[in-house]
Amino acid sequence: MTHHLAAESAPEQRKAVDGHRNRVGVRGREVLDDEKSLAGRSMYNKNRIAPSCRRGADLSASNNRGRGLRMKRKALRLLASVGFAAFLSGSPAALPQTAPPLGVVQQFSVLGNSGVTGSTGSGTVVLGDVGSSPTASITNFPPSSVTLPFTLHLTNDLTVQQAHTDAIAAYNFLAAQGPGAVLPAQLDGAVLTSGIYSFAGGAADLAALGTLSLNGPGIFVFQVDSALTANVGSNVVGTADPCSVFWRVGTSATLNGISFRGNVFADASITVGSGSNVTGKTIAGTGPTGAVTMAGAGGNTIGGCATPTSRVAPVPTLSGWGTIMLLALLALVGFAAIRGQ
Repeated sequence: MTHHLAAESAPEQRKAVDGHRNRVGVRGREVLDDEKSLAGRSMYNKNRIAPSCRRGADLSASNNRGRGLRMKRKALRLLASVGFAAFLSGSPAALPQTAPPLGVVQQFSVLGNSGVTGSTGSGTVVLGDVGSSPTASITNFPPSSVTLPFTLHLTNDLTVQQAHTDAIAAYNFLAAQGPGAVLPAQLDGAVLTSGIYSFAGGAADLAALGTLSLNGPGIFVFQVDSALTANVGSNVVGTADPCSVFWRVGTSATLNGISFRGNVFADASITVGSGSNVTGKTIAGTGPTGAVTMAGAGGNTIGGCATPTSRVAPVPTLSGWGTIMLLALLALVGFAAIRGQ
């Protein structure tokens, strides 16, 4: 009985074992299929991520190039605007209250166009170079004299020619700064600080025995459209540096006072009266003609703002046409840049 039961249970046991094996095999295939599926998804994700990274890098590089191009275009637009505006204005504007570049004229205290005449008697002592261009007519030297290390130029040499050119440039530079504050023609009793000044009616006059006070630091620019006259016994005084004072005179200047301060740039002639002392420069003939004349029997001085030759170098300048051509080129480059956008 026991043997029969064992015989009958054997087939059932084999079926159970086979079923278990089948289930194990199915699960193994499922695990394998899952692993393959995971591997496939991983590869798919890798393939998706790599192009995305590349697209991100390409997009970043493209954005950088775009920003660079936009910056260049903005710079070119700015250049075009500046160049075109300057071209329309015809000349570069000088900054207000600015000392002019002097170039070679820095070493001169007396410079004429049609000649220089010294005083007689004990003569006038000049602390700075003396010359005249284009007409090198120098008279009464001696008894008038030039102190060392400065030079008396008896010919229209290259130094005097360049000084004449630089004097014209300085005159025009001063004129370009505009009228500034308008003063009455009579300067007697005026007390002024640095700035730009012009005169009602165009002329400036300092009365006999009158006093003009210039005080404080900074640049003084006086725009005298016609004549400048400092009468007998007058004085220009104050704490201002005489070398920082500039008088642009549209016609002629007559300096008959006891003392006068500043650098005078006259379109025509300058006369320094008998016994009159000038602390500064007398630069005449920035126009077609003009001479410097030292009247009387001397005993006076002119100078104090000149720099010896060894300490000065010529300043290169553009001619009027050169400036216009440069501005036109700037405008053209800017216009082409705008058209190319």
